[in-house]
Amino acid sequence: MEPGLLLFGLLSQAPAVTALAGTHIYPLRAPEGQARPYVLYQLISRVPDGAPACRFGDVARVQLSLFADSYAQVSALAAACRAVLHFAQPAPDVFLELDNELDHYDDQAVCFFKSQDYLLELPA
Repeated sequence: MEPGLLLFGLLSQAPAVTALAGTHIYPLRAPEGQARPYVLYQLISRVPDGAPACRFGDVARVQLSLFADSYAQVSALAAACRAVLHFAQPAPDVFLELDNELDHYDDQAVCFFKSQDYLLELPA
């Protein structure tokens, strides 16, 4: 199971996310000139669990980068993504959990953004 495709599927089918970002959910980077808000997703790491008695095969760290023109807008988008992904179990033996969320501001792009890191447990 590809972590990025899993995130895309969950987020693109979530009415609360698409109400804010529409279909603007991309891997790694947005198209040049993309209007905000939008969501980027990426795989940070994927390692085998290694515990012999564990039912999981891999543990992946995935990150969302959420971009918007205002802090209120990016916060609403972050809350919508979190509601979909935190403690989600989209398939048997597949679990997501929010691990970290950070606020950011990009002076050059003049926008607000948040990053959310999720741990994703995948079946063996």
